[in-house]
Amino acid sequence: MAVALLATLPTWAGGSVAGTVTFKGTAPQLRKIERTDAACTGAVDDPSFIASKDGKALANVHVRLLDAPAGPVPTTPVSVNQNGCMYVPHVQGAVEGQKIAVKNSDMTMHNVHAWGKKEDQEKSLFNVAQPPGPRIVEKDPKASDVVKLKCDVHPWMTAYVIYSKNAYFATTDSNGKFDITGVPPGEYTVEAWHETLGTVTAKVKVTEGAAVDPKLTLSVK
Repeated sequence: MAVALLATLPTWAGGSVAGTVTFKGTAPQLRKIERTDAACTGAVDDPSFIASKDGKALANVHVRLLDAPAGPVPTTPVSVNQNGCMYVPHVQGAVEGQKIAVKNSDMTMHNVHAWGKKEDQEKSLFNVAQPPGPRIVEKDPKASDVVKLKCDVHPWMTAYVIYSKNAYFATTDSNGKFDITGVPPGEYTVEAWHETLGTVTAKVKVTEGAAVDPKLTLSVK
């Protein structure tokens, strides 16, 4: 009897929070980063502000549900690659307690220095040298919120790992789009974070099998 009853209960797939993060105001002039290492020379686009082709949306914006239910901590670390003397990806999310695995794909020396904030003061979380070659270092920054990675050898290298209590997050692509799937029905606060434009929040109500767009817009100051 109990087995038959359980078989009739619905299986929740959840809804989704999806959309495009736009910006208002005048975009800064496109900047180039001049790499000066013999192993990776030449100019590349500065990832701190990448607008979509139509000039209305933003890449590298981290979108997360602040008050969604927590789940298990992933056993697989989030991965950051040093490739061409740049961190890839530039922005990504992680769950509190999840490790960071940093790989050196360059034939040059890197020094990964992770920083966080405590009581509005920057705090060094870990600092490790990586000699040339395909080497991976795993670290647990024991952090919440934003972890900034810098290279003490190459000052233009930065990346961000945003730690949350849950896994309901995504980072916008080159068109400014994001999609957070499998969200349990309910009401949530959505936050969009950008390294230079700060944050903006919106309220959404998620229903089973439907997508909701929080209409997130950041302002260029």
